[in-house]
Amino acid sequence: MPTSVFKPRFTTLMLAVLFLWSGSVLAAPTPFTAHYQLDINGWPDATITHQLSRVGNDSHPGDVWQSAMSASLKVASGEERGRFQLDGDRVQALDYTSAYSLVGIGDEYHLDRSQLQSLPDRQTALFELSQKAPAARCASPQVSPCELDYQNHKGKTETLYYRVIEQADIKTPAGNFPGVTVDTWDPEKRDRHLYFTFHREIPGLLLKMRYVREDEERSHLTLTDLTLSKSDRIKNERP
Repeated sequence: MPTSVFKPRFTTLMLAVLFLWSGSVLAAPTPFTAHYQLDINGWPDATITHQLSRVGNDSHPGDVWQSAMSASLKVASGEERGRFQLDGDRVQALDYTSAYSLVGIGDEYHLDRSQLQSLPDRQTALFELSQKAPAARCASPQVSPCELDYQNHKGKTETLYYRVIEQADIKTPAGNFPGVTVDTWDPEKRDRHLYFTFHREIPGLLLKMRYVREDEERSHLTLTDLTLSKSDRIKNERP
């Protein structure tokens, strides 16, 4: 099959994977390295690595963090990195880069601080969603969904609706963890849903993900390995 047929589907999925509020005290970040297996209908299985780390330099002083994701399978690869600064409950995106390659043909993208002043990039939005989801107001079908505006890899404004649908312990190959599951969808494509399950106490840490289109699961992501500091591992992992 020509790569021109594969590319739109692959790019959409990779951007979604490498890719969202209340007055309560938000959980503080914890550095981690997580590994995942991604199963995609009609594609070879892929491996995903996600790392959240604290950074600091003269250009970005203060409480600055970096969220970096990379994905690889036999015919394609992708990576995405977002840097953001924390100031109390406020999350400010600082810098974003991404690169994708399919059978040797790829693109690179970059958004700088000036472009990210009003809306966050996808990585920052994902962190912010995971941080606020445990106490989000939109946790019942009886209330309207929450709304998130962010910028895609090209700087185009995107809107997602989301609703918290479950808070429960989640069993993964990496262990059992306290989870919160969020149903997200594009208001113009209501037959497509991304279900993110985050760690309730470690912002940014994804435990699993499902992509459903027209009521059929098209892909799912599973956490296979997690590295935290020893004290965090003991505190957060369920027996």
